[in-house]
Amino acid sequence: MSLGLAVKAEATTTQSYDSQGIVGFSTGGGTQPPVDPNIPDPTLPVTPQNPDGSKPNPGGDGPLTIDFASSFDFGTHDISNQDQTYASKAQRYFDSGDLTSNYVQVTDRRGTFSGWELKVKEVAQFTQIATGPQKYRELKGAAIAFNNPVSASLNDQYAPKSQMIQSLIPGVETQIALAEIGEGAGTWVIRWGSQENLTQEGLSPDVTLFVPGTTPKDATAYRTTLNWILSDLPKNTPA
Repeated sequence: MSLGLAVKAEATTTQSYDSQGIVGFSTGGGTQPPVDPNIPDPTLPVTPQNPDGSKPNPGGDGPLTIDFASSFDFGTHDISNQDQTYASKAQRYFDSGDLTSNYVQVTDRRGTFSGWELKVKEVAQFTQIATGPQKYRELKGAAIAFNNPVSASLNDQYAPKSQMIQSLIPGVETQIALAEIGEGAGTWVIRWGSQENLTQEGLSPDVTLFVPGTTPKDATAYRTTLNWILSDLPKNTPA
């Protein structure tokens, strides 16, 4: 009588061979549409609306771009001989009834992680929009402030450092955000305040305009222009 025994055959490796996988990346380009400052997803663009109902200027085209910056409407108010601070209206959109904080958006697709700097310059003091016999053409002493800045992105890179601005000085460049080496890659928004800060009237108290009571004012509208400036970090060179 014999017992059957199971025999397991072991495979023998006779040769190994290596192949490769490869992928490359180049500096990005094109334009990046604006994103929701609360959910800054570059694949979910939004369509911001200027305070006058027009479309904003298109963003830059290239590897390092300003994609969008809010314009600010501080409303219409009774003339006062007391110091006044007026909040900006919140950011509106064409494609929804949502309101958000005001913001500026930057995209860095250079792939160098070399950093960037964002500044803003109020080109000149608020001056009257209309022409005519009005006496006080300039709103002397008026000053815009940016409070509670937040740097936000969906990527996991190091965030640029954003600055609180107590008072813009006409004609002077003021730093808004600084991405040092290794920071700020991808799409970033600098928003002022949070969604919870918006008022029931649709105002954002984190962007304000101060107007001295001693400043004489005509019963008309005044306007200024803000110039946003994005640049590479300066490279250190041997002396």
